[in-house]
Amino acid sequence: MYKTYAIWIGVVLFVCKDVIAQPDATGQEYSGDIPKVTMKEITVSSEALAIPNERLLLDTPTTTGSRLGLTPRETPASINIIDRATFELRGAQTTQQILERSPGVTVSDQPGAAGTVCMRGFCGAQITQLFNGITVQYDAVAARPIDNWITERVEVLGGPSSFLYGQGAVGGSVNYISRTANRDQQGHESLVLLGSWLNRRAAYGYNGRIGDTNNWLQIHAGYKGSNGYIDKTRHNSGVFSFSLLSDLTSRISNTVAVEYQIEAREGYWGTPILNPVTAGKYDPETRFRNYNAENSVFDQQVIWVRDIVDFRLSEATQVRNTFYWYDAYRKYRNVEVYRWNGDNTLINRSASFAVDHKQNLIGNRLELSHQQNLFGLPARWLAGTDIAFNDQTRFPSTESGLAVDTIDPYNFTVGDYFDNPRASGPIKDRRNKLFTVAGYAENRLTLFPGFNLVSGIRIDSIQLDSRYFSPATATEPAAFSRNWTPVTWRAGFVYDVTDSFNFYTQYSTAASPPAGVLTTTNLNSIRDFGLSTGRQIEGGMKFDFWGKRGTATIAGYYLQRKHLSTRDPDNPINAIPIGAQSSRGVEVNLGVRLSPQWSFQGNMAFVDARYDDFNELVSGVSVSRKGNRPENVAKWVANTWLTWDFHPDFQWMLATRYVGDRYANAANTVPVKSHVRLDTQLAWQAHRNARIIGRIMNLTDTDYIEWATSAPMYLIGAPRSYEVAVKLDF
Repeated sequence: MYKTYAIWIGVVLFVCKDVIAQPDATGQEYSGDIPKVTMKEITVSSEALAIPNERLLLDTPTTTGSRLGLTPRETPASINIIDRATFELRGAQTTQQILERSPGVTVSDQPGAAGTVCMRGFCGAQITQLFNGITVQYDAVAARPIDNWITERVEVLGGPSSFLYGQGAVGGSVNYISRTANRDQQGHESLVLLGSWLNRRAAYGYNGRIGDTNNWLQIHAGYKGSNGYIDKTRHNSGVFSFSLLSDLTSRISNTVAVEYQIEAREGYWGTPILNPVTAGKYDPETRFRNYNAENSVFDQQVIWVRDIVDFRLSEATQVRNTFYWYDAYRKYRNVEVYRWNGDNTLINRSASFAVDHKQNLIGNRLELSHQQNLFGLPARWLAGTDIAFNDQTRFPSTESGLAVDTIDPYNFTVGDYFDNPRASGPIKDRRNKLFTVAGYAENRLTLFPGFNLVSGIRIDSIQLDSRYFSPATATEPAAFSRNWTPVTWRAGFVYDVTDSFNFYTQYSTAASPPAGVLTTTNLNSIRDFGLSTGRQIEGGMKFDFWGKRGTATIAGYYLQRKHLSTRDPDNPINAIPIGAQSSRGVEVNLGVRLSPQWSFQGNMAFVDARYDDFNELVSGVSVSRKGNRPENVAKWVANTWLTWDFHPDFQWMLATRYVGDRYANAANTVPVKSHVRLDTQLAWQAHRNARIIGRIMNLTDTDYIEWATSAPMYLIGAPRSYEVAVKLDF
């Protein structure tokens, strides 16, 4: 990895040497430059995006780092945009596959929390995952990977964003932005894919104007399925989206958007680690075996409805109102933990657990944006309110954590979930109602030409009402309520040295539950704790280089979260304080057109994450974990893509991914080895409307660990696989 690091440092030095000498706005510019989009047009059309795998999208307005319509170049924060053209080129099929190769990001689709993301040393609930800028407050569960056919782009913000989206978001935010009707595209598209393990995909879409009216229609539908590379991991899913954009007047437009997602999936919870677990090894004979129940369930259905009204009062003033409704039903039925016995001859199965989730979210966001001079200085500001009611009920089974059976690891029959005499069906257990009223404001003030102050603040009023339907106890009362009023903010400066090179710095804060999420919390998790607080200091630079053929960003940060809690391992109904956690790191991201035939994108991230104050109870004894690295956090993560257009109709690409070593537990005694993966593909433009792509994933057939659990188990990644896809545009 140190050779890779040295190469990256060399690349950075090379691209920096000509930065200050860049031509000004009147000089020669690279023909692939991205057109500037003004604040007046916040919706981004496909034409505003760069050619895939070349320059970074630094000049595309983003709604994730700011609601002011700023571009990443104008925002004092680290923002990465992966547009549809780019993730299609890279062969990503799910939302998680789009995300996982962003700078410093690692992911897992483990069944218990299939949307798990790690960024900047923080994981799970400490990463807010948004859907069109809306949080459902159940991030690692609600953001499980889905077919990305209905996704337009993914935007990733490093560091706290509570000042934008409310409590949560210490390590970063991910925003999945859906396809909606637009005025710029007219036509149909379809996709068919077939690959290893009967991986299959079929999809169709349309966007266009309805006759001669001022209405535009978008409709996309997709199916994705697989038999799975692990035994008993069949998967079938479908997505559908519909939207109608109507220009009601020359100043008022309305967009109605509806999405539906359905998924039926069998769960793979992991491969048990051999004793002693500190060696970090698994039996290759168990590589593709699944010890879950025969009829395991990991299903969900989701409906999204949004209505967006844009009202342009004047050239300088705009009002936007977004009404949203979300309804989700999730169902789980699994045997979740598998451990070797002392001499590694048998496997003990335990943690039989079934649960249903019913979640409903309804809310409304109203925003007013305006441009004017403030004390003679150019200013852009926005103020808004967000009101949301989040209602979640859980229906768990009663036998969680109990032993199930002991089996021969090589010749076994796991049987039906309900063959276990202690297995039960779901029962109504807890209902949490979360009512949030928030007010927020942002401002961009040009203090003098090229020097801008960007600031934001948010005040939340959060009311949690929880009802417990099982027999009440002293630690689990029949009902309880809690209130919080966090205030979070950001202040940052952007200094434009030239039109293509700037420095930035920022300070931001966050507030989040001490553990887990408020939509599922119980009294013991929050009774003796306020909201956890977080803060970040970040600085960096963003620039063009080599005659604007390339773009790059460099960011350094320090991030800290205080007042954490976790479940007591000896008494899981109680929470215990674990003090503080921090991280510091550097991220580099660049994209460049090397020649008319060659292009390159790559990113590298280093993070030093640690527990600053953490005493873990082990069999009733307090053991300090101070200085240890949090679970599943890799110090080094790097990605590259090299594209070669060796013929007008043919394109070859090689992608690499490096993930450094990690640990499966807070004691840092169960190691997870580093790995390198290679993917390659060849695309043929067989017709102006038809593209055929052949891909090989994990080219070297590397055995690698995607994720680790403290059970302890490894989730082992997919071996070498193949696929062929046909994309039609007509």
